[in-house]
Amino acid sequence: MADERTGTVLPNVAPANVYPTKDGEYLIAANQDTVFKRFAQAMGKPELVEDERYATHSARGKHQQELDDMISEWTKTMTSAELRKLMNEHAVPNGKINRAPDMLEDIHFKAREAIISIKHPAFDELKMHNVSPKLSEMPGKVKWCGPELGQHNDEIYRDLLKMEKKQIAELTDKDII
Repeated sequence: MADERTGTVLPNVAPANVYPTKDGEYLIAANQDTVFKRFAQAMGKPELVEDERYATHSARGKHQQELDDMISEWTKTMTSAELRKLMNEHAVPNGKINRAPDMLEDIHFKAREAIISIKHPAFDELKMHNVSPKLSEMPGKVKWCGPELGQHNDEIYRDLLKMEKKQIAELTDKDII
C-alpha cells in the first residue's frame, strides 16, 4: 500500500495545519489536548474544549475540516506577526511560512549566515542555502554552485552507459538527448 499525499494536513490530527493570514500563511500545531485548551483561549473561544466535537484529540481529528475552516476564518483577520505574538503568549507551537524573499530578509537567517552568495557562470552571483547544520569545529563550506546543465552528459553516456559515439549522435539528432 502506497502512502498518499496529504499536503500540509496530517489526517486526523487537528488542529495542525498551515492557515492563511492577512499577509501570508502560518503554521499552528495545537492538536495535543492541553495545547488545544490554550489555543481555544487564544482564539477567544474557550468553550471549544467543552464541545464534544473538539474536546479530545480523536474528536478533533474526526472534525478536522470543520475545525480547520473555523481557524482559517479567524487567522485571516490577523497578520502573521499578530498571530505569532498571540500564539507565543499562549504557548502554542507555531511558525511563519517563509518564502525565498522572507528568508533573504530574516534577521535569524542573516545572523546564522544561512543564505550565502556564490559565484555562478550564468548569473554572476547566486544566493543559496549554506551548509547545514553549522558546526563550530567542522563548519563546512559551499565551494561551488554545481555543474552546468548537461556539463557531464558525455561522460555519463560514454563511461557509465557505455554508449558509442554513433548512438549518441543518433539520439542527439532525434532530440532525445
